[in-house]
Amino acid sequence: MSINLDAQLRRTGWAKCLVVASGFFLLPGCGLFEGKSEYQQMMDKRSDFSGIVAAAGGSAVMEKRSMHGIHGVGWFIDLSGAEIDDKLLSAIADVVKEKPVYGLNLADSSITDKQLARLDKDDVLQKVFFLNLSNSKITDAGIDSISNIYVIHELNLKGTAVTAAAVKRLGDKQMAQKQTPDALRTRPKTDI
Repeated sequence: MSINLDAQLRRTGWAKCLVVASGFFLLPGCGLFEGKSEYQQMMDKRSDFSGIVAAAGGSAVMEKRSMHGIHGVGWFIDLSGAEIDDKLLSAIADVVKEKPVYGLNLADSSITDKQLARLDKDDVLQKVFFLNLSNSKITDAGIDSISNIYVIHELNLKGTAVTAAAVKRLGDKQMAQKQTPDALRTRPKTDI
């Protein structure tokens, strides 16, 4: 006795779904799903980024935090004392496309005015709540190059050549940004 599978599938629609579903379970072995999933690729990218930061002597963690009434998941990067180079700046600019940077510690690092301008141009500073540039070579020119910030709340500039006038100009820029939430439309708390 032969069984006509096609006829049986038409009579029992649920069986058709079962056969189709079982085909999906077989597909991974056929080569269609070989390689890494999007999730695994994302996790690898995060791990690679953390490795680049660690190689520079820093740390980078992605955390969920509540910052002054705003909740979010973002990067907290500590590069205090690090040698800042183009590879590191490119890695930071790349990772910010996925999640924003909320905290950036560049105290005692080799960050320059030109490099700070690049971080601004690459949208790294947009959502930084905490920025520490203390004991770095940053000057008024570096602070004046920042124009793409919305929510900076704390800014540490101790031991730099930055003047109060440059900090005021930065605060004016932040207050003028339409993207700055009303709750954060204030000047950054600054240590000079």
